[in-house]
Amino acid sequence: MRTARWLSMGICGLAAVALLTGCGTHPKDLEIRSLKERIADLEEENERCRQGYAIAIRDRDNARRRADGLAQQNADLRAMLANRQAPEQLPSGWQSDVSGWTWTDVGSDFLFDSGRATLKPAGRAKISDVADQIKSNFGDMMILVIGHTDTDPIKKTKHLWQDNLDLSANRAMTVFRELAKLGISTAQLVAAGQGEYAPIAPNGNDAGKAQNRRVQIVAVPMPSGRSEAAPPAQAPVTEAAPSGQPAVEK
Repeated sequence: MRTARWLSMGICGLAAVALLTGCGTHPKDLEIRSLKERIADLEEENERCRQGYAIAIRDRDNARRRADGLAQQNADLRAMLANRQAPEQLPSGWQSDVSGWTWTDVGSDFLFDSGRATLKPAGRAKISDVADQIKSNFGDMMILVIGHTDTDPIKKTKHLWQDNLDLSANRAMTVFRELAKLGISTAQLVAAGQGEYAPIAPNGNDAGKAQNRRVQIVAVPMPSGRSEAAPPAQAPVTEAAPSGQPAVEK
């Protein structure tokens, strides 16, 4: 009987150990299980990240191709605009760019005496040539006549002009009137002066100053709704001068 009792107690002890160890309740087993579950979660998250990265790379490549395509379309459209707005072959002395602006610079020293706004004979002949070029090449465009000077202050004729800006504007008006006299519609023409404020060369030497003294004639597309309805104007016999100052004889 005593042997049977000890045998029964041994069996119960073994059962208890099995419950504590074989059923996974040991702390080390719980830690291993937790680590395995964490690894599985990380692998799943990593796969989602890989898929998201692949999608991001695809979207980036598509965006680059789209940007490259738009840049090429923009370049093509600019080239088409330039070809349509500018003549196929520019007249001598004229320049153009992709914006559709076309221009020529005529030296003020060739057109006018120093400090004056009256065209010299050679200058008048030059403006006649420009008028012919406008009629042949830019008849449907607006013509901007812009006077420019160097930075030197006016000396001999300072009683006529307030400053370089005033002189440049009056020179532009003189060319405006001459072009109108030669048959260019006044609806096409705009006169303006920029004085010394838009140089194309340094004003620190005589060569640069000579380049800056100019009348720029620019052909641009006619604004929407505008037409050249006005007839050519008759050139006045005197030039405009500041209020209270004598007019310059032609």
